[in-house]
Amino acid sequence: MWRTIGGMLGTDLCPNNIWQYFSWCYSFLPDGEIFYTFGLAALCWAAWNCRNRTTFEFKKMRSPFDVIYVACGFITYWAGLLMGEDREAMERGAKMLRGNAANMMRICAAPGGVN
Repeated sequence: MWRTIGGMLGTDLCPNNIWQYFSWCYSFLPDGEIFYTFGLAALCWAAWNCRNRTTFEFKKMRSPFDVIYVACGFITYWAGLLMGEDREAMERGAKMLRGNAANMMRICAAPGGVN
């Protein structure tokens, strides 16, 4: 999950705790302070929901990237709470994250048709 986000930001660094997360955000997104908590909440909520779906509903995740896609859904939905440029920036960030996850999924996929 964190590697996918780091890839979007252009870094190999991944946070190990909440303080590193906020310093990571500040380093790579210095003008987006209002989005730091939104992003963390979306990722945590997505991970929790995917975990619950797997544990209690016995539905297997198709890919670890499912967590990112669920988080993008939350971010896009929550963008509706904002107005103007903040809303557009948040929707644009969700779109970028979704696109990066799709690219990483293609890179990580096993080559097909090789015998």
